[in-house]
Parts: sequence; structure tokens; C-alpha cells
Amino acid sequence: MTSIPTFYITILPLIYGDFSPSFNNFLNNNYGKAVADRLARRDIGPHGSYGGGNHKVGTRTSRQAVVLVHGITNTAGTFNAQRQHLLKTGWKESEVYGTTYGDGGKTLAPLVDMKCDYIKQVRWMIQAVAEFTRRRVDVIGYSMGSPVSRKAILGGKCVDTGEELGPSLTGLVDTFVSVAGANHGSYLCLLPFPGACNNVNGLSCYSQFIHDINARQRYEGLYVYSIYSPQDDKVGHRNACGQTTSSIPGADQEFQRSGNHDRVMANTAQLQANLIKNHNDKGQ
Repeated sequence: MTSIPTFYITILPLIYGDFSPSFNNFLNNNYGKAVADRLARRDIGPHGSYGGGNHKVGTRTSRQAVVLVHGITNTAGTFNAQRQHLLKTGWKESEVYGTTYGDGGKTLAPLVDMKCDYIKQVRWMIQAVAEFTRRRVDVIGYSMGSPVSRKAILGGKCVDTGEELGPSLTGLVDTFVSVAGANHGSYLCLLPFPGACNNVNGLSCYSQFIHDINARQRYEGLYVYSIYSPQDDKVGHRNACGQTTSSIPGADQEFQRSGNHDRVMANTAQLQANLIKNHNDKGQ
């Protein structure tokens, strides 16, 4: 009898907020109320989204904005520590953004897959932030947020619904950083299994979704990086296909760090900042 893989929910400090009035107005005026509400995610509570600051529509931000894309069963607020680190090291409220896809943890992790609806939401977010700030954006994808955001950038057809997303968003992204990313699935998916490990849009290394995002290279942005750990206890180091789970084909550089899944995401905040600002790990 095949055992159901066990996934664990990452619990980190929450952020309480919403998009700023200026960004909310921009979304309503340019994308419509339905998309604006979908991105703000007030339905799951005050930790569903953030970003916008007091930025004035039609002007350019001082820095490229950063879009943080959370992982399985998380919310935008789960990564408040990473957001706060950016705000303390030079980024403004108008330059750090997050939205919540999914139901914020109501569905158990073993039942969560990478739905086309999630991809469309992250895609809207990247497009909206780039348009609002009038420049390319940086994207940091955590855990399952890495493959989700990679597909959002890649575009094309959704493997689960056949919906056409449109062309790639490569031209909108400067730097893409994957942190403990499930880019080749999860080692917990030893065999395909309904839910998170399914063969269509799941984290099985055999899934159509995983094959789709790894069939091409260098579409994630001008600069592409991955941060991973051999001690990762959720994504793992190697999958059932023998691949390094967090590796991105054609990446500029990949950084190995120690610690479990949660520690890698929490303890590499400065490295993440260095990569999007300087395109190296030195901070200058």
C-alpha cells in the first residue's frame, strides 16, 4: 500500500495589511474590481496582500519593485520577515509586493496542486506591479512559489485546464530568485499520487507541470538564481528522478546553504537582497 507523503505547513510571523489606496485604485481602474479583489485577498484576512505605499500613478519608483511569491498553504503575510528585511535595507513600501493565491492553508498541503487559477493570479501581480512602478520587477519565489511564478512568467497553456495564459513575461522581469524552490518537484513525491503529487499539475517529478517549466531555459528574467540546501526536509535535495529538486536549468548561479527548508528561506534574506540588487552574493 502506497503511503501518502507528509507535507508540513511553514509557520512564520504574519503581516497585517492590504495594498495601499493608490495601488488599489490603480488595480480597480486598470484591471477591474474582480482582479483587484482577487489580488488583495481581503477574504482571508488582513495578511492577504501588501504593497503600493504612497507611490503616485504614472511615475517611476526609485528601485525595481520586488514581488514575493509564497509557497504551499502560506499567505503573503507568511513572509513578513523577508519583506521587513527589504524595507530595512533600502526598499520602500512602494517597492515590495505580495498577494496570496490559494486558500491560505485551509486545504491540507497533501491536497494542494498548482492550479491554473494560481498561475493567473501571480501573472496578474507581476504585470500590475511592473505597470504601476513603470519598470521591470524582481521576483522571489519561495518553495512551491518558485514553480508557480516560473509558469506565470513562462506563459503558454495551463497543463490542467488548457487555458492560454498568453506570451511570456520575460521582458518584465529583471531578476528571478528561487529560494528552497520545488523546481523539479518534491522528494516526498516518490510516486505520483492524487493531490500535491499528481502527474498533471503536482510536485511529482513526472508531472506535466514540472516538465513544462523545465523544458525551456532563461525565460525567468535577465538574471536567474537558486538558493537551496541539501538538508531541505520538504522539497528535498534530489527527487525520485535523480534530479536536484531546487535547480533551475540555465540559471546564472546556484547557492548552496545549510539548514532545513524553513531555515533556508528565513536565513538567506540578505543573500536574496544582494542578488536582486547587485546580481551577486557580495552585497556590492
